[in-house]
Amino acid sequence: MKFLKLIPLLGLVLFPTAAFAEYPIIFNHIKDTDLSQVECVDNSGDTLKRAGFSESFEFLRDGAFGARGQFSAIIRCAANKRVVFFAVAGPENKVAEELVVRLRNSF
Repeated sequence: MKFLKLIPLLGLVLFPTAAFAEYPIIFNHIKDTDLSQVECVDNSGDTLKRAGFSESFEFLRDGAFGARGQFSAIIRCAANKRVVFFAVAGPENKVAEELVVRLRNSF
């Protein structure tokens, strides 16, 4: 019975890095736009492809989606609100944050 009390302690000793694991976060940004909805959607696809998000690429009704290795990105247009949304997620938070900023700046 005393052994059962040691199991949680063994977990802390044997798997210390699990407590410090980095979990993916979705990083997002917005940008104002004067483009029409059609122009915005077209530009979203061009922007993703230029940034290397060409895996699993597809146009959406209001933007585009693509993947680049373990990172995925989406650009969504709301031209009637004069805004574009950018989001990137992946296993390395710092890289995902840099990628979403790069997408916004190159749109």
